[in-house]
Amino acid sequence: METTRRDFLRSAAALAALTGFGALPGFATAVRTGGGAARTRWYKGNLHTHTFWSDGKAFPEVSIDWYRSRGYNFLGLSDHNVFQDDPDRWIGLIGNDEKDVKPDWAKNRPPRFLYNARRRYFDIYRTAFPDVVTRTGADGRTEVRLSTFAELSQRFNMPGEFLLLPDVEATRVVDYADGRSHQLHMNYVNLPELLPSFAAPDFERKVRDVPLPAFLAAHHREVASRSAARGCRSLFILNHPIWMWYDVGPEVLIETPDVRFFEVCNGGASFKEAEGLPADGLDTDRLWDVVNAFRARRGYPLIHGIGTDDTHHYCGEDRYMCIPGNAWVRVRAESLDAGSLIDAMVRGDFVTCEGLEPDDVSFDPSAGRLEVVVGAGVAPRTVRFIVSKRDFSEKPVGKVTVRPAKHRDSMRYQREIAFYDDRIGRVAKTVEIPAGEAARVGYTLADDDLYVRARIEEKGETVCKASLHPKGLRCAWTQPYRVG
Repeated sequence: METTRRDFLRSAAALAALTGFGALPGFATAVRTGGGAARTRWYKGNLHTHTFWSDGKAFPEVSIDWYRSRGYNFLGLSDHNVFQDDPDRWIGLIGNDEKDVKPDWAKNRPPRFLYNARRRYFDIYRTAFPDVVTRTGADGRTEVRLSTFAELSQRFNMPGEFLLLPDVEATRVVDYADGRSHQLHMNYVNLPELLPSFAAPDFERKVRDVPLPAFLAAHHREVASRSAARGCRSLFILNHPIWMWYDVGPEVLIETPDVRFFEVCNGGASFKEAEGLPADGLDTDRLWDVVNAFRARRGYPLIHGIGTDDTHHYCGEDRYMCIPGNAWVRVRAESLDAGSLIDAMVRGDFVTCEGLEPDDVSFDPSAGRLEVVVGAGVAPRTVRFIVSKRDFSEKPVGKVTVRPAKHRDSMRYQREIAFYDDRIGRVAKTVEIPAGEAARVGYTLADDDLYVRARIEEKGETVCKASLHPKGLRCAWTQPYRVG
């Protein structure tokens, strides 16, 4: 039986009295997936953001200030194939209307600086941070020194309130003999260095004819090995698998069970959806369920889905994608430090949000019950509990070969996409919550369910308007849970 608004408010007040946290949003006593309760707090963060250290359009202080001033508790500056540890990295200034020319990668190993910065970005930076360091370059152009991760941490970190995490986006490309090209973008978090395989004179270091599962697994092993050598906890995340154009299908993630995280929601996608796909054809929600159905049957760890901004634009350059404030994670951890955050995420003790947040989530492994607390909203909310059934067929019910409309004559983006029967990713229960009402709703795993996850929806626009994104919905996702 679902909890009424009156019962919910009564239980919430009792919980607040027991925990001592009061009725503050974002605080809870956690029912851990492994059992037991702990005094914890929800921390809000984004783990995919770019600055002038690579191809973002903001100085790093401006990026960090945007997030910290808006209530985020942690942030990763995940610039492409670079860690911000060079104290002698400078970027040149150009006029607001001057054409920006990329450096010649072949002659700059590593490049003296990556992109130029338009004067208006510098003016925003200098106004907020007057201690900016400049010099005059050999060509007479003003250059600005980019702050290092250590300097940024010293300026912005605040115990218990804000934490800057080491973060790198490793971007690679695999070209195949038949003309296809697939991109792999991977973030590794809390490993403060650039790993050898990811260092390159350009953003998209290329290899030839390597199977994608083997390539992804090798990068994960390198991160895991180096983290073990350093004695630190790290996260390895597969970024935007269906950007640019369905680059990483579910079959790749089924074969790489050590990869535990992927972006179910990312703030950028420049390609339109594929034409000719069936009704259940591939989006990240569908990909998530296909991967976890196979993994659960094989006894592998389930994969968790995170949400990020993939921020590149901060000042209105692009109003549709790669902009801040679109998607984030809320992690329930005992403290705001890298180890606690990562441990919580590995347990699946976090939610992914795109414009909508649940008040609380809990999973009781002994009962196999997932419960979601949804606060009162100005619009109705819908909670869908999604499962995959044990008797699903591993044989695809069909395959479709697709290419994007503007590349019909090129093999580069040709993809064969398999789709599966409806016993994978089935909505087992739907609960409608009226506007202005709060509720605690739940679902108990049936004997033939492999796992359960929940998706909370509300009609409305999100910050991001990119393709390959939920349309006309604000969403939140729990992680998938299973007994044992």
